[in-house]
Amino acid sequence: MNQPTLSLEGQPAKPKVESPTGFFLQPWQKGILLVVILGILYLRILRRKQAKTQICSHCGKKNPPHQSNCQKCAAPLMRVD
Repeated sequence: MNQPTLSLEGQPAKPKVESPTGFFLQPWQKGILLVVILGILYLRILRRKQAKTQICSHCGKKNPPHQSNCQKCAAPLMRVD
């Protein structure tokens, strides 16, 4: 019982896998896209944080959004939009 042996040269090359959407991104393009998306998300978080900052009209100190009176002078706070 002789079995034929296969050599690596005799095997066909692997077919190139096509993208289902027909759209390819190179690794460097993926990196740039990731940096852009993270930058946009960071800016959104920064803008939301700034929109909720409360400033004391008496002393000008910035206070966290959950405060209703200034931490420094106890004056009522106003929202900065």
